[in-house]
Amino acid sequence: MNLRQLDLFVAVAESRSFSRGAAICCLTQSTVSQHIATLEEEVNTRLFDRTRQGALLTPGGKIFLRHARRILVERDQLFQEMAAFNGESGGELRIGASNIPATYLIPPLLPKLAESYSGISVNMLSGDSQEIIGRLLNAEIELAVIGAAPEHRKLESVALASDVLVLIVGAGHRWSGREMVSLDELASEPLIAREHGSGSEQALQEELRRLNYKLDSLQIAARLGSNEAVRQVVAGGFGCAFVSERSVQQELESGVLLRVAVAGMIVEREFWLARLKGRTPSPAARVFSELLFQTYNPEGTF
Repeated sequence: MNLRQLDLFVAVAESRSFSRGAAICCLTQSTVSQHIATLEEEVNTRLFDRTRQGALLTPGGKIFLRHARRILVERDQLFQEMAAFNGESGGELRIGASNIPATYLIPPLLPKLAESYSGISVNMLSGDSQEIIGRLLNAEIELAVIGAAPEHRKLESVALASDVLVLIVGAGHRWSGREMVSLDELASEPLIAREHGSGSEQALQEELRRLNYKLDSLQIAARLGSNEAVRQVVAGGFGCAFVSERSVQQELESGVLLRVAVAGMIVEREFWLARLKGRTPSPAARVFSELLFQTYNPEGTF
């Protein structure tokens, strides 16, 4: 087994196609198939099922993919470290971010990064906070910016920036014109929520717990996978939702959405920068971490 074969395996797994994987690696499909067959023979496990839907990972293939990604990340970090040692700059930085940081915290930093460190290329994966933590633990990414503090012994994290979740309704909603509603009124209104594992849901649960309420007490009409989808439903006049204040500034100013306070309720959270404990950061990760701290928390450091 060699690193090139692991590259080929990951290309096929991520594209779900031997032909697309071969094109990504600039090889013929037959050559890639031979390398995969060699891997399967070496580990004595079938790694792919060849179906009409494409090349799908078997249960053994999923285990192999998790470890192959870790090995390739280590290889990339090795090359970055040696490049830094030899006075070279640049490299690719793989990071993960939950919805709000991915949309509002990280993009403004990219021009600054390009201006000061033009050789660094950022590859950002997005998902809910728990999904991003999982990718970090699997060493698929080097840094994570998430909306909930990670509670795992293998991770270390630093608070990066604060955030407020506000209750929004559409302009035609029955609460239009009201500045505040009671918690009991909130419990009687359909709520559009984010998916399980999101930082916003964890923050809402903590505030409800403080008020001796449970999330199950609210009428969750739908769970959606993005803030944009939540805003669209609420703007259309259905239900209400708790969203990051950062994500609805324009809609609140234009009147498309309205902010309504809930008596005695303030939903706040922190965004966190996390990484694996005991791992030497790549030069690109060090640079990007410093830029995040300079911009959002000048006193922060690992």
